[in-house]
Amino acid sequence: MPDETIQRSASQILVCSSISDDSWHNLAGPNAFESWHFDALSDDGREAVVIAFYDNYVLSPRFQSNTNVPANVIHSGKHRFPAVSFVYSVDGRPVFNSINEYVEGDFHFGKDNGCVVAGSSFRFDSAAYGEGFFVTVDVRTAGGRRIRAEMEWLLIESDLMPPDGTRTPGMWNLVAPRADVSGKIMLIGRRGKVRRTVQFRGTGYHDQISSENVHYRELASRMWGRAHFIDSTVVFERHGGVQDHAAAGKVFLIRDGKIHESDAACVASDYKHDRWGLNIPRRISYMSDDQIELRIKPTATIRSGFSEAKMLGEITLGLRDDKPRKTIGMVEFVDPRRMGNRLSRWITDLRIGRNGKAPVF
Repeated sequence: MPDETIQRSASQILVCSSISDDSWHNLAGPNAFESWHFDALSDDGREAVVIAFYDNYVLSPRFQSNTNVPANVIHSGKHRFPAVSFVYSVDGRPVFNSINEYVEGDFHFGKDNGCVVAGSSFRFDSAAYGEGFFVTVDVRTAGGRRIRAEMEWLLIESDLMPPDGTRTPGMWNLVAPRADVSGKIMLIGRRGKVRRTVQFRGTGYHDQISSENVHYRELASRMWGRAHFIDSTVVFERHGGVQDHAAAGKVFLIRDGKIHESDAACVASDYKHDRWGLNIPRRISYMSDDQIELRIKPTATIRSGFSEAKMLGEITLGLRDDKPRKTIGMVEFVDPRRMGNRLSRWITDLRIGRNGKAPVF
């Protein structure tokens, strides 16, 4: 596939960075969804953890098949599919990996308890050593085992840009672009015994996406990622896809308690299909008018499927000081169009634990 350059265009997604808005908005309609994302890389760059909570899992075969439900339906156990996903990798290889889907009654969101999805949860709270998000995960994985994790995202850079009140189809809340992350991950065997324990420490990120329409069904694809440098954090995205010439490239530079948003021309090249057939660029670059330059080279896949890939990558940031900053970061690709294939939905379903049962693989 030839190189493609994405020109600047207005995004339909409003961006903010707000702790107070990091809540459940109870959006109406079967196409609406909200997701909360937590990730981190260890201090040595070898380990990665990615956790996500969904009030309606957009990559569920049931969500993708739920196209004829009236738009005025707000809530029904038949129309909402909460889920929790977890992946922990070492040296670019997944070690613990699972997605569990539940029924609508298993999802709760309250001011005091935060978000609860079956046995997993997260909440914002304060402790003697700082404030942040306290995350608990309890999901079934293949072989009848369970993954349990207790982790903390303590705030370093957060709450940087309140929403301006504009109503848009979607909201991307960069709640905490940079956090100090620590915690414990356990693999529990069939008989309830702890088979393995991992102590994790690193630097992480937390965001929320809210949407009241079907843009994830109609989306060509979305590419986004983040990286933490010694003196700054960078978040980047192209919402609308790697093959949509109307998509906007954006770069967010976070440092010294401020967030700087820039539109950027974006070039994606050197496309290759992964093991599931997802077409992924292996070279990506951003260039903004205010001389923020970003180069991304995806290198290792920590989770992949028919419609998504989570990868580690070499990321280089260039600013006006002409001092290149290099680190390992995360980059993700989502292509929901591929869920339109019946075989893709069937195989994807085998990888999702449902009704208290573990995923097949």
